Amino acid sequence: MQRTMRQPHRFYLISICLLALTLAGCMQIPSGLNLFPDPSKTVANWIQKNAIPLQTTDQGTPDTDLAPLQQIVGNANIVGLGEETDGTHEVIDLKARLAEYLITKLGFTTFVMENNWGISQIVNNYINGGSENINEVMSDSLSTAWQTQEYRTLLEWMRAYNANPTHQTKIQFLGMNSNTISQNDLNTVESYIKKVDPQQAAYVQQLYVPITTSSNPISFYDSLNATTKQQYEDQAQQVYTLLQKNQKAYISHSSSQAFALVLQTARVIVQFATLYNYNTTNEYDTRSIQRDSFMAENVEWIHDHIAGNNPKMIIWAHDENIANDPSSEQKGKSLGNYLTAQYKNSYLPIGTTLYQGSFSTYSNDSGTTGTAQIITPLSPSPTYNYTLGQTDLPQYMLDLRKIPAGSVQTWASGPATLNSYGPGGAQAAIQCRLNTMFAVIINIQNSTPAYILHLS
Repeated sequence: MQRTMRQPHRFYLISICLLALTLAGCMQIPSGLNLFPDPSKTVANWIQKNAIPLQTTDQGTPDTDLAPLQQIVGNANIVGLGEETDGTHEVIDLKARLAEYLITKLGFTTFVMENNWGISQIVNNYINGGSENINEVMSDSLSTAWQTQEYRTLLEWMRAYNANPTHQTKIQFLGMNSNTISQNDLNTVESYIKKVDPQQAAYVQQLYVPITTSSNPISFYDSLNATTKQQYEDQAQQVYTLLQKNQKAYISHSSSQAFALVLQTARVIVQFATLYNYNTTNEYDTRSIQRDSFMAENVEWIHDHIAGNNPKMIIWAHDENIANDPSSEQKGKSLGNYLTAQYKNSYLPIGTTLYQGSFSTYSNDSGTTGTAQIITPLSPSPTYNYTLGQTDLPQYMLDLRKIPAGSVQTWASGPATLNSYGPGGAQAAIQCRLNTMFAVIINIQNSTPAYILHLS
């Protein structure tokens, strides 16, 4: 009887022990007792050991901490600099530091921004000694989200660099976007045709008249029916085709350089009309993918016609634009995909991630500015931002091409979530593979809002 009664007693004790071990997985494990190893801890430890600390994000500071960038860049002659938000003070400043280092130490003098094609010439004139006022330059040529003190400091630095007579190769500032065109873009093509083929001048002007240069092309084109949208795209294409067909004759009346620039401007006008031929509600993703392909096309033109015989270019855009591996939700290609396919290892995408804090925002609809919060779960999760933030470094670079096999490789290969925010503050959770998306990642622990200047 005694043995019979002790058996359930032993079973009860064993059950209690098993329950205690099970509950331990839901409780804080005492230091030194690691019953269930967390792979993210292994990854965080590897990051801590292999990260390249950056002393500061501030522009104009000594660049000795950026020296490893020379080996990281290696033979790459196109470097993409990405950003998680458009409005983080530390991101803009640190990207500017990287750009300054690439320019002064590594000979990168072609600066291409996710800005619109024609109006970027205003910035280029300014940094190359133009008499324009910096506030007017920024107001006339940059999106309101980029009208910040950080960008002003960068443009003033570029102007000072170009003014230095010891710098024989000057910085060229160009835009690769075709979201908006200006009347000057249309005038450039019309004036050229009037010079080289006066009989076609009235015809070209007639084709261009209805194509809007509105400051809000989305609203304008949304009000048009599908037939009219297609008509505008066809008319823009007719001008481009006219130039192509008469290339030899037109060059003989001008120069190959002048013709190439006008042909490219006409091409950007076609891109603009094509982008807004899409329905913004149902085909937004299609337009975004198309825009990246157009930006890649424009970068290639700049590479071949502007950058010179030994082109070294900085591509400044959002993380998902410069990335090689776009979101799995994106049924197309990013700018970075096109550049990787075209230039192989000569293209180096550097992404920027944030862990916590806030950033400045801008609403295209209302014209108002504000702030939004970085949203990173404060617990282990598949979020890349969380794991990258588990170090004691305020900011660092990490070469993702030197990842060892095992849990670190598994983590980097994902897919997992990476945060991204639009100018208005909307968060996008991008499912991606970090080690194919970027060659290098820069993590900044704390984000603060950029200093918006309110120029207009």
